[in-house]
Amino acid sequence: MTTRLVLAPVVVAALLAPGGRARPAPGAPGTRVSAGAVVTVVAAEYRFSLPASVAAGPTTFRLVNRGREVHHVTLIRLLDGKTLADLEALLPKGPPLPAWAIAVGGPNAANPGGTSEALVVLEPGRYAVLCFVPAPDGAPHAMKGMVQELEVTAAEGKAAPEETPDIRMDLANYAFSASTPLTAGRHLLRVRNTDRQWHELVLFRLAPGKTARDFVAWAEAMNTPPPGTFQGGVSPLAPGLENDVPLRLDRGRYVLVCFLEDATDGKPHFMHGMVQELQVD
Repeated sequence: MTTRLVLAPVVVAALLAPGGRARPAPGAPGTRVSAGAVVTVVAAEYRFSLPASVAAGPTTFRLVNRGREVHHVTLIRLLDGKTLADLEALLPKGPPLPAWAIAVGGPNAANPGGTSEALVVLEPGRYAVLCFVPAPDGAPHAMKGMVQELEVTAAEGKAAPEETPDIRMDLANYAFSASTPLTAGRHLLRVRNTDRQWHELVLFRLAPGKTARDFVAWAEAMNTPPPGTFQGGVSPLAPGLENDVPLRLDRGRYVLVCFLEDATDGKPHFMHGMVQELQVD
């Protein structure tokens, strides 16, 4: 959780309900899973465990956090023959990333012991899987080795049918625009970046008596316990891309936030107003 694009602000966790698609058993590390699969990513300090190769198509990434710190999954598609080593060489330099690195989303942060999910439509090619959450010393987990390369191969056969989302949310102009209000219960949320720069969705449930201002104040320092719990979302998305997020929301007050660094002035997007408090009934 930082306010840097490359040291991506984490943010979102767990208790995401399963979607309505058929779910093949996830592959063990080093195996290949078919299109329409659920890929389980196990996170701990400071490593991932996930398949080395998956088939192209709509794929649900399910993050299981077995560590002591918050973790998330950011998927970066590598173009022009670039490799994970090429991307790692750029991380100490900070933002922006070059045009050959495309953020395609993934499940945002999960608390220790928690899970989060996001459905990503994968194109064949090479990807990097990274966690940018900062460790207690301030260094992002990716700088401590929490990175892995993922090969996406051409799909064999037809992908499983997808569930239709009941709520759509656009990320643009420093705002979160939902087709209908978020309510308590189960939803499938389609999150699309319709802007010209990267955005993410952070969904955070506030503790009783806390406000969005309390959350932003905590996020600027992150040296005290957070004023609530992470409740899911989408890791950074490049313009024009989308993820589906299964949610099961309880009643309460929530915050929607984007922490990514702005392309024009370097300030986090929430400082441009991309933070919204809402009541879920």
